[in-house]
Amino acid sequence: MAQPYCEKFGFDDDRIHQRLRWLDFSVEDHVLARRLQTEVIRPNITAIVNDFYDWLDSVDEVQEMLSGGFDIERLKATQTNYVRSLGMEFDTPEYFEARLRVGQAHAWVGLSLSLYNCAYYWLSQFIITRIPDHLRTADGDGRRIESFLHKIICLDISLAIETYHVAQVTSLEESLARTQQQKDRLRVAASTDSLTGLANHDAIIAELELALAEVAQGEHTVAVVMADLDHFKAVNDTYGHLVGDKVLMEVSRRLRAALRGFDRVGRYGGEEFLLILHNATPTSMKHVTERVRKRITDNPVKLPDLSLKVTMSMGVTMVRSDETAEDAIARADTALYAAKKAGRDRVVVA
Repeated sequence: MAQPYCEKFGFDDDRIHQRLRWLDFSVEDHVLARRLQTEVIRPNITAIVNDFYDWLDSVDEVQEMLSGGFDIERLKATQTNYVRSLGMEFDTPEYFEARLRVGQAHAWVGLSLSLYNCAYYWLSQFIITRIPDHLRTADGDGRRIESFLHKIICLDISLAIETYHVAQVTSLEESLARTQQQKDRLRVAASTDSLTGLANHDAIIAELELALAEVAQGEHTVAVVMADLDHFKAVNDTYGHLVGDKVLMEVSRRLRAALRGFDRVGRYGGEEFLLILHNATPTSMKHVTERVRKRITDNPVKLPDLSLKVTMSMGVTMVRSDETAEDAIARADTALYAAKKAGRDRVVVA
């Protein structure tokens, strides 16, 4: 029979026997377990559970928790079943499974481990007070039964601690994951243009500066492209800024699709874009830039009841090993201006 909680918390046969060995359980303890149940617990089960819940009723933290809509009678019935099984077949996977399940349930509802330990103490006291007088005599077995009770309570507490530890570690891991996700979202939001989804101005400049540092170390070559949509002001003036925004979004999608996987593109500002072409050569930068221009120009941007022909002018330059990001952008921008002056919808190399 599958024991999911034993599997979850790593209690195979060897670990079960190890835990029993730690508490010095023996085969003879099964006799004491049966006597504990038949002579102490079961004849007094209702009184023991009522005493336990009277104590719980005196604990403010428990009352605050129970005020959340718990069915007290159902909880008492569950507690009754738990106490009636205390110590019975303690060396079986089924016993460990049931105790781990109980501990996990209390961890889930938020009962503190300290309070849980105190509750076990009081439960043992309420059981001890029900040991009949004839077992308390010098030749009686009251001390042996009480010793077994303490031992089995320790076993149950130790299993509860296992579940609380894992629950707390899991909660911590989930909390850390949520924090990391929130940090990632904030980082992405801080570096992403909200309209186009491209890197924003600061982020693309930062990427260019990193690329320039690699160029300065002779690790690889980089080309910088300044790109600008032609006559975009006329689009906004004629059709409105909402249409202009949709054009920018579609152009951004086409830019991403046209570039190689290791190239980068960001919105430099307005209708201007900055492209970073990694591992570039004079030939490859012209090829990639022309492909990008064609992707923008060859097909109109289709909107509901509207089809707009858009073109893009581009200036491109190979980055030099001794220049700054501002220097590279300035040279690419000069080439862009030349493309505009030459009639737009073209690539000019600086």
